[in-house]
Amino acid sequence: MKTLKINLLYRCTAKCSHCRFFCENESEVVTPDFETPYAVAKGLKENFGLDMAVILGGEPTLFRDETIQLIQRIHALGVRTRLETNAWWAESYEKALDLVSALKETKTDVMLSLDAFHEPFVPARYVANAVKACIDAGIRYNLEVPYLDPVHKEHALDKRTESLVNQLCAEFDTEIPQYEGGILFIGRAADEFGDLFAQNRGVPTEPCTKVPWWGDSDIETLDLLILEPGGYITKGCGIAIGNVHDQDLKEMLVQYNAQNHPIFKILLTEGPLGLAKLAEQYGYKIKDQYADKCHLCQEARRILKPYYDDILKPDQHYTTHCH
Repeated sequence: MKTLKINLLYRCTAKCSHCRFFCENESEVVTPDFETPYAVAKGLKENFGLDMAVILGGEPTLFRDETIQLIQRIHALGVRTRLETNAWWAESYEKALDLVSALKETKTDVMLSLDAFHEPFVPARYVANAVKACIDAGIRYNLEVPYLDPVHKEHALDKRTESLVNQLCAEFDTEIPQYEGGILFIGRAADEFGDLFAQNRGVPTEPCTKVPWWGDSDIETLDLLILEPGGYITKGCGIAIGNVHDQDLKEMLVQYNAQNHPIFKILLTEGPLGLAKLAEQYGYKIKDQYADKCHLCQEARRILKPYYDDILKPDQHYTTHCH
């Protein structure tokens, strides 16, 4: 298999309005489980040829030393590593260099968030410090730059994001690698912006055969898996394949067949609209328009959750407390 993404925790230093995991910065800080991610990465390497592990959250560097140690242990398995972070730790260049230098031995890639959603919580100056530190330490890095509408960029938040990126790039003589794309209207983003961007977009009718936030992400394959807090193995959509605390990992994945999965089989054949039609049996009313198929899927799954509670996990994906 190609990639394991490890969501260490849902606690963050930010509470961004586009966050698909409903991460927050007010809750009690609870130390994540670092042993299960290592055990899962080890099992996937030994049995399925895992190529890369991506460590993210929430904000994984809330537990800086433990996260770096986890990266080192996974690297020792012969697995490539990447850290996704909002750079809250880069208050100064010296602090930024201290953290990224600890990643050099493992050749860990670093993905840094830069956008108007993060700006109220993490000043763009911190991201600039992190970029400079990565360059000086010889660490591979890139920016993740999300837009509500990456084509037109007319919303005030999109205009601000574009301005932040231009300002940062102007500070450096070298080209700043970046991944630019549209947000997914899922999680808090669906609640905050879904109805606004649904105007004139209609109802998505196409099947959903892969998750939209990663390459090689076909629902029917094991090329991409996500380990969530609590031990759930998912595709990142709040739809569980199983839980490593309840079932042997290898057995779970060998037996995995998306066509037999109660939720995935509908997505593969009918798409989110099929889930919405199923949700109609429990009182859901299909709207005339949705921002994207993730928006429709989020709404349908929320209605279906009480009836598929052992599959529509983790619960964090279904909270409505977004303000």
